[in-house]
Amino acid sequence: MSDEINNNYPAAPDFASESPINLPSNQPKAEYGSDLIAEIMGALGHEYLFLTPGSSFRGVHDSLVNHTRNHKPQIILVAHEEMAVAMAQGYSKATGKPSMCFLHDLVGVQHATMAFYNAMADRMPIVVLGGSGPADPAHRRKTDWIHSAQAQCDIVRDVTKWTDEPITLQATLDSIVRAQKIATSAPCSPTYVSVDVVVQEDEIPDGVTMPDTSLPRYQAPAPIAAPTEAVEAAVDLLTEADWPLIFGGRIGYIEESTQPMIDLVETLGAAYQDGHDIICMPSNHPQNLNASFGRTKAEGEYKKMLLGKADTIFCLDCLDISNNVGAYEGARGAGLSVEDKPKKIIDLSLNDFAIEHWSNIGGPLPPVDVQLQADNLYGLNQVREALHRRAEGNPAWTKRAAERRAEIGEMHDKLRTQQKEAMKAKWDQVPIYLPRMTSELYDAVKDKNWLLASRNYRAWYDGIWEFDRAGRFMSNSIGGGIGFGAAGVIGSALAGRDRGQFTVAIIGDGDFTMGPAALWTAVHYKIPILIVLHNNTSFGNDEEHQISLAGRRGRPAENAWIGQRMVGPEPDYCTIARGYGAWAEEAVRDPAKLKEAFRKAVEVVDGGGVALVDVHTSLN
Repeated sequence: MSDEINNNYPAAPDFASESPINLPSNQPKAEYGSDLIAEIMGALGHEYLFLTPGSSFRGVHDSLVNHTRNHKPQIILVAHEEMAVAMAQGYSKATGKPSMCFLHDLVGVQHATMAFYNAMADRMPIVVLGGSGPADPAHRRKTDWIHSAQAQCDIVRDVTKWTDEPITLQATLDSIVRAQKIATSAPCSPTYVSVDVVVQEDEIPDGVTMPDTSLPRYQAPAPIAAPTEAVEAAVDLLTEADWPLIFGGRIGYIEESTQPMIDLVETLGAAYQDGHDIICMPSNHPQNLNASFGRTKAEGEYKKMLLGKADTIFCLDCLDISNNVGAYEGARGAGLSVEDKPKKIIDLSLNDFAIEHWSNIGGPLPPVDVQLQADNLYGLNQVREALHRRAEGNPAWTKRAAERRAEIGEMHDKLRTQQKEAMKAKWDQVPIYLPRMTSELYDAVKDKNWLLASRNYRAWYDGIWEFDRAGRFMSNSIGGGIGFGAAGVIGSALAGRDRGQFTVAIIGDGDFTMGPAALWTAVHYKIPILIVLHNNTSFGNDEEHQISLAGRRGRPAENAWIGQRMVGPEPDYCTIARGYGAWAEEAVRDPAKLKEAFRKAVEVVDGGGVALVDVHTSLN
């Protein structure tokens, strides 16, 4: 292996198409190990490969361009390894399909570890490949000693579902296929395969065969069904309940879950809330009691009231059941704990199959009475069908369910009125009130086939943004690691572009500051997206924590801004965005100018462009 570098770069012919030139009309037979690795990516169905270049996979990079011709998969160039994995996460979230990344060895993989964690928490099926080695020291170049490790998988083993470091070409091909099967088997999670440099760059040895990816042994297994006796036990509790409450979780990524969820809620006569930062039910459904008040005390009090009324709670693939059911105590429980009232808890999830020994994802062991271990959509339909069978010929029960529907409908109307009134109180506030920004943005895009890729939870008043179904909102990182935002939403926008959706995202300034270079990828690959920056010049969530803590300690809250505010100078995000080729005008500081700013941005995105609107917002 030569360590020579050719500095005589040829002129780039056409960046827009990124189509290789000077290649034979027909794809020649694979010659090198990397040729087969590139082919297996396409055979597994990958349209795109997210990567930041690295010398440890120069063999695969060459094959992707000059053997498979930058087609299935197409290279998506990203400015940072963490962004590459985040972009893949956003793409998988929007499509429901597996995605693939390639990372430089050791240093690149270390860059990406936070994004691995976010994807793991979000249960996204991402196959990550990483160049490595060479395993044989005799073949190592100078940088290979610095950038490789004895056990590269150790870096990400705690934030992946499965890892492997094969040392032959045949084993590498088999491992890549296996990695996808494991990543896509419920509960989904990222996998990682280290690909040796020598395996990539050597000629194909005799006897190597390509795995037939169509064979059943390479496919994810069928959805897991809950045992019949567990389903019947759950239905027993639901039909015996006086006031049932349903929480929806990760199932909200699946558009097909909308009608079964509505049917379950209506048949049962149950109240409904979203169990985490995911939208599962239409906003205007009369049994939807989502109660955001912009993280005010009113929000906590409302949830406390609901938990006080409920005697049976059904959680559908929720991230943190203990939080849903009010099991947390003390200051960290956000005031959600309720008076001791007997409750029955049903958990439909595969959470127990996704345990990470080092991570506390999911909170403490929840107080579950019936455990339904099943695929979320399949299990939902099992419960729904059993409930229908139970309701037939039981007029007394159906009458009680109808009475609850009427009661909950009145609560829904009253709640939405309260939320609107709370929003009006600060409507003309300067800096701009986040709910107003959200309301004006929704008005600008509501007539489009929109996809909301992300939003800041503090910008929300339920009912401002009218969701008609699940699968319209991609939520945030789930793992809570900021820096996900810009790259993650562009991954979702890539999926949105391919199926004709208008993608819009709301991102905090702190989150955006960690990865503005993701805009270049969107502009370069013509991925239309409208990014709205809610810019409170602060790491606002943490500033609020400082305010709260100061209050409990009797210390001046006026100092909470120190070490939180990005001022002196304020970053000029519009100039930064324009520097990467996006459209951006001056920051919006006057709420009366929101409408026009959003109108212009929508026109840009309608024309296939990338637009950023910087909105100066209040902390509260």
